Amino acid sequence: MSKIFLPSCYTKAKHVNASNKLREYLENREQIETVGCCKVFCKEAKEEDTAVVICSNCAAILEESSMIKNIEFVWEIIDKDIEFPFPDYHGERMTIQDCWRSYEKRNVQDAIRSLMKKMNIEVVELEKNYERTKFCGADLLKPCTEAEKKFAPQRYVVDGASMYQPLSTLEQQEYLQNHCKAMETDKVVCYCTSCFDGINRGGKEAIHLIELLFPENS
Repeated sequence: MSKIFLPSCYTKAKHVNASNKLREYLENREQIETVGCCKVFCKEAKEEDTAVVICSNCAAILEESSMIKNIEFVWEIIDKDIEFPFPDYHGERMTIQDCWRSYEKRNVQDAIRSLMKKMNIEVVELEKNYERTKFCGADLLKPCTEAEKKFAPQRYVVDGASMYQPLSTLEQQEYLQNHCKAMETDKVVCYCTSCFDGINRGGKEAIHLIELLFPENS
């Protein structure tokens, strides 16, 4: 059985240094092999493999378009690591933005909050959190992509069709700004690149969880 890490093309591009540190951590801790795009890898994956992911979209694609049965999120692995050198953010209050792509993954959501607390962050919850979240940045404000339809049709076409409500660019901006106005804190923790982009567009300071765990000066 092989344990394979899929670093997420978008996350790796947006958070280069932190992504490299995460890859090194996983490779050194569990001898995990790092591969490339989930859409390519899903054709090669074996049923006995374990996929380690950072991205919920990657997880959805692997769930529907590969033979893999076991998928782990990096947040859960780090949360279980008693030797991880957690940075200290000195009790700073930060809002957590749950992503619709992970709405049913309570184990992942709980691990993320546990990580924030271990970094001495005061977690501020939104009213629509956990399974109630309907947010994924601007992704749900545009038509579903052909790739999502092809690789994860159950999630995005069958179950999630009603979630996509296309808006004009101006309407998207107004939606994102209104969403952010309801937040108490300036800093908002995201674990999805689409949420990250959407929060920044809406006027708050989005911080990806990977950047908190693997800061520049670490």
